[in-house]
Amino acid sequence: MIIHLDLDSFFASCERLLNPALKGVPIAVGGRGDPFIFDKESRKNIDVTLENSGAFVPTIFYDSKSSFKEYFVEDGKVRGIVITSSYEARACGVKTGMTIREALLFCPSLKVLPPNHLFYHDRSHALKLYLQKKIPVLEQYSVDEFFGDLRGWIDESETERFLTSLREEILKRFGLPVSIGAAPSKWVAKMATSAAKPNRGNGVKVLHQKDVDSFVDPLPIEAFPGIGRGFARRLRAYKIETLGELKEAKHLLYRWKKPGIQLYHRVKGDDKEPVVAGHDRRSIGISRTIDPIYDRDEIRRRVLILCRHLAQLVIKIDAEPKTIFLGIKYQFGQKSKLSVSEEFIFSELALRRRILKMLKKVDIYPSLAVTRLAINCSNFKRGTSSSGSLFEHRRALKEQSLWKHTAKVRKKYGIDTIRSAIEML
Repeated sequence: MIIHLDLDSFFASCERLLNPALKGVPIAVGGRGDPFIFDKESRKNIDVTLENSGAFVPTIFYDSKSSFKEYFVEDGKVRGIVITSSYEARACGVKTGMTIREALLFCPSLKVLPPNHLFYHDRSHALKLYLQKKIPVLEQYSVDEFFGDLRGWIDESETERFLTSLREEILKRFGLPVSIGAAPSKWVAKMATSAAKPNRGNGVKVLHQKDVDSFVDPLPIEAFPGIGRGFARRLRAYKIETLGELKEAKHLLYRWKKPGIQLYHRVKGDDKEPVVAGHDRRSIGISRTIDPIYDRDEIRRRVLILCRHLAQLVIKIDAEPKTIFLGIKYQFGQKSKLSVSEEFIFSELALRRRILKMLKKVDIYPSLAVTRLAINCSNFKRGTSSSGSLFEHRRALKEQSLWKHTAKVRKKYGIDTIRSAIEML
């Protein structure tokens, strides 16, 4: 059997580990997309990480010692959205993605907390190390989700007993409630976990092969992982409302090529997708939505700050990107983007020079305010590249060496420890 583990209200559960008085209280953890990243004053930035991912999970962590007012209130307005909430809060109508202002209207007694992502990742990593000893093949799907393959390890008839015991051990050892689903295939197991959640089940849901169709077929199409609003609209245009009806529309899904074919077999449960212990990262990016800015000097300053953080992420994987992307979104929804591929010796300075050069080309509406900036590195290659003439090669190697030493200092004392002068102007 393949299993899927999902930590219940993970961020909220972690906050209750830090403050047991929050148990039974409606709480929500809010986020603002790293609101301090562009501050001119140095902040105590902890580190960047690529280990986990998922919705509302940033790569940059600041200390979480801010009060509600310091973190969520700006210019007298409450900013931010709910990134997770306890089941007590959900009973009041609080949902993930809701603005903090809306959540407080639905639940005036709601306790809203700034995120403590460093602690969340610490608990997630500790749990991963524990699960690796219990499950032969483990895949971390996100900061609070794992897949595991029990085939050849636990007899199928013993699956429910094993998972019930595992769930109790996790709660006892880590203080974290978890829901676990099991099925013959990966994505059906993830669906089973939804049925095991506290508001629906008792924490464990095992689907044997004979149970799969009767469980899957009546469910609405949105219940399947990977079917978003856009795909659901396309399916409903063909009068497909349930997953059972989707399974009867093989001819249609196959006309939609790879995405449709993949979805069809995942829903059927015959996709044979394996649990994969590790993944090669194809790209690394960082983006921020900002209040409208007309000042191009300020845009350049913010782009350089993104370069500093992105370079710190790149050094984590010890590989050299060959493709750089820059994207801009303007105040009325216009977008502009540019991607450049070339062989070069990577460093923060090399990234900055290329991004600033690209910015001149990509900013095609200079009279409009910018509301979003995004940069990305991809097409990774192991080892150091050659670069132009011997003189340029030596200079690039020196810049890379300086950047690597700088990265070590930033990792120990914070990314804001060493900054360029232009960032503080």
